[in-house]
Amino acid sequence: MEFKEWFCLKGRDSFTIDPKVNPDDARFYFGREEIESRLKAQLRRSFVEPGVPKMIIYGSFGSGKTQTLFHLEHYLRKERSEACRHIPRVFHLDLEMHSKSDHKAWHLQLMETLGKSTVSTWIDKLFSRTQSFDKELENIFGNTNMAEAAKNLRAGGDLGLLAWRWFCGYELKSGDLERLNVTRSLGGRRARDKITALVGIGRLAESNGEKLIFLMDEAEQFKNVKTGDAVEALHTYLRKLAEPSNSSVGFIIASYAVTLDDMADLLVRADIRTRIGENNFVEIPPLPSITYVQRFLTELFEELVDQEKAKEKIERESLGVSLKTYPFTEEAFDLLCEFASQDPVKTLPRNVIKAVNDCAIAAWDEKKPIIEPYVVNEIAPLIFG
Repeated sequence: MEFKEWFCLKGRDSFTIDPKVNPDDARFYFGREEIESRLKAQLRRSFVEPGVPKMIIYGSFGSGKTQTLFHLEHYLRKERSEACRHIPRVFHLDLEMHSKSDHKAWHLQLMETLGKSTVSTWIDKLFSRTQSFDKELENIFGNTNMAEAAKNLRAGGDLGLLAWRWFCGYELKSGDLERLNVTRSLGGRRARDKITALVGIGRLAESNGEKLIFLMDEAEQFKNVKTGDAVEALHTYLRKLAEPSNSSVGFIIASYAVTLDDMADLLVRADIRTRIGENNFVEIPPLPSITYVQRFLTELFEELVDQEKAKEKIERESLGVSLKTYPFTEEAFDLLCEFASQDPVKTLPRNVIKAVNDCAIAAWDEKKPIIEPYVVNEIAPLIFG
């Protein structure tokens, strides 16, 4: 019998939760009601002021930052706040920075994540419903060059691609600039122009009834940047994005950090913190006590295990275990919670889920219908020891 059938799993192959592999896993957020409520409240309020989410979350590796990002996206899609008058259009990216990466690299990653087809579709929709297309683009972007480049995104072939490269910040030759009817490339070394273009695209999204929001993971990558000028350019880019005047492009950034001081300096400078707001720096900590571990596990089992099938199996095979702790015996469940809580630094969702999986695989390999204490004693010290 397959592993998933052995333990009555509900439409999945293991106890692993990974929204990157299984998008439906984004709905899960086990054992952390207080943090979940705080994050959702901050999101709802952000659509009133400043108009979009601007938030930085941080925590240890394995604390659940990526799961948090995907869960917040799920919340935005499924339970849109009354204050959010537009449909959230959410884009994920894993940041990648090197020693000399600057604002141009960051801007390019955002644009490539957004995609030419997305922006072109917004342009086409605007064109189809207005008789003053050029004027509308001028109003949206507030810049003639940007309006001209945006207009060319409707074109197919080389011209449309050229317009997209312009928005991505590539330096174009004079002949290409003439074809686009623009006077210069986008910003050159200036972060301000690239942010102006990005915010203009956000306003374009709003004109189509959508709100542009980026979820950026692995912001510890900013610490890879070693060149002083590059760091300052990245800082300027973030500062401009965090300005109160930007109510069209939202962002939630996730970074590894045990404390705020562990983060890349450009993320936590005073001018960034005052713009984003101290209440929008949110720690995703380890599970703080054995009670939270117990809650995490019982919620996980309730969602991932088919309760009806498990109940039938427990009764049919006279397993003598509680449905609440299945597939663990109550003693094994308590033992796992104790192991997981011994070192607060290691009481991480990733470790807890790994322990459940490894214990279940060991029991399945031995053809044991339930997970007994001796299995936990073998596995848990390797993970939490």
